[in-house]
Amino acid sequence: MGLLDIFSSIKNRMDKFMSEKNMVTDFLGTLEEKTGIRKKIIAGGAVSLTGLYLMYGYGAALVCNMIGFVYPAYYS
Repeated sequence: MGLLDIFSSIKNRMDKFMSEKNMVTDFLGTLEEKTGIRKKIIAGGAVSLTGLYLMYGYGAALVCNMIGFVYPAYYS
């Protein structure tokens, strides 16, 4: 399974989720109406900002502890 297959699978799952009716998609729909920015772009931006926060913000300690403690403990 190549990298393009993985991205394609993620895109398909995201499209399926965005077509369902739930609280998240209702909120994204409201934001889309107010800002004129598509729901997919808003959701992608939120995921990207969360990832960057975990890499460089306060979440960096969590990621470091997961790699340094939990991962070796799991495999030992």
